[in-house]
Amino acid sequence: MSGAAHGGNEELLGLDTPAHRLAPQCKVLALALFAVAVALTPTHTFWPYGLHLLLVLAAATVAQMPPLDLAKRLVVEIPFVLFVIVLPFVATGDRVHVLGVPLAVEGLWMAWTIVAKASLVLLATAVVAACTPPAAILAGAERLHAPRVLTAIAGFTIRYVEVVLAELGRMQTARVARGDDPRFLWQARAVIRSAGTLLVRCFERGERVQLAMVSRGWDGGLPANLLTSRATAAEWAGALSVPLLAAATVAGARLLGG
Repeated sequence: MSGAAHGGNEELLGLDTPAHRLAPQCKVLALALFAVAVALTPTHTFWPYGLHLLLVLAAATVAQMPPLDLAKRLVVEIPFVLFVIVLPFVATGDRVHVLGVPLAVEGLWMAWTIVAKASLVLLATAVVAACTPPAAILAGAERLHAPRVLTAIAGFTIRYVEVVLAELGRMQTARVARGDDPRFLWQARAVIRSAGTLLVRCFERGERVQLAMVSRGWDGGLPANLLTSRATAAEWAGALSVPLLAAATVAGARLLGG
């Protein structure tokens, strides 16, 4: 896989830790179950989210993922946080004054829950991505009998994102060579036309690639030589311990009336 496909995780993927050695299907299933546990965590409480965060940090420590790298993954969440900030102002119900500003109590709880749950799942996904190559993730999903259409689409996306970016760079260079400067608003038409041209070229390239693969015997799934081996019982136990602890946290929070 290319550097773009790896998303800048080349150094982390080169490590040799227990998290790296786990079978990818174990990590994929553990991530999915952890996300479900986080989604089921009660809203009007704090301590379960702290325990979930400790589980994520423990997994990151095992994978030798630097805390700064883990924190950087939260940058993609900023647009959602900006949206969530509006909830305390537009929600109805009881209100509390913060620095003289009336805020809806239920809106504050909703904002907290959305940010906390999204952040936890995002951090857990970052840990899995840091210790599992993209191709291995797809192979693990195939082992878990994920729909072949989804794994095929994800595989094409990962494999050809750099190709598309390179094509976009060549088109931009050609525009600039002809005197175009996309910084000016009145040249937006040229940028829009380039986007349309790029879409057509990507579609045509995809058709050619798909035809070439079918002519070589592609059946819609990953080649057999790319599929991962079966996971051992120890690997399943190690990977699933995280979502099981998260599920126990959720059960405890609900029993305590959280």
